[in-house]
Amino acid sequence: MAQEHPITRLGGWAGYEVVEDWQERRGGKSWCVLRLEAVTGWLRQCSHCGESTRAVHDQQERRIRELPIFEYRVELVVPRVRVACARCGPRLERLSWLEPYARLTRRLGESVAQLCRVASIRHVASFFGLDWKTVKDLDFASLQHQLGPVDLDGLEVIGMDEFAIQKGHRYATVIVEPMRKRGCCGSVAAEAVRACGHSSSCSAPSAASGCALPSWT
Repeated sequence: MAQEHPITRLGGWAGYEVVEDWQERRGGKSWCVLRLEAVTGWLRQCSHCGESTRAVHDQQERRIRELPIFEYRVELVVPRVRVACARCGPRLERLSWLEPYARLTRRLGESVAQLCRVASIRHVASFFGLDWKTVKDLDFASLQHQLGPVDLDGLEVIGMDEFAIQKGHRYATVIVEPMRKRGCCGSVAAEAVRACGHSSSCSAPSAASGCALPSWT
């Protein structure tokens, strides 16, 4: 019986184990690359209906970002499997640690969102070596999950203003409901979403009877 790789126990990639690891040097950064394969006898699940099956339709190798280890950025080489589900047909395998079609683990995504609470998107992206838009999307999704939809019931009058987040022409637009003294929409940047405490996914309804703007607008 082959000995279990020690990183497998630490990684917690349910259903998968490390079968190979090596180091790479890219753009002046050190990388630890881990190749994962399914554990023998692993019963897969359909990502759509949750049906268990051992039938595999096809698979394709994917490279997935994971949390760093010491000074090494970590990349997983994962065989992304489409199961042959009897109910749904070919569907991606459901994995507890990886969202469908994601290129980074759920654990890394959660860590990115946590750091965005205390640092700017630009700095978080630089720290993890991720694209700015990827970090923004992760932060926005986390805010939506935490705050939920904004209640626009009974909205009649809105007020709009813009303020600087920091130096360098970085601004945020805030929309408030002056009658009830609450924000009803967020900003164009995740930093301002945190500042005003609401999601930027909503827009004021067309039924609003009035809009107050600052005199210089």
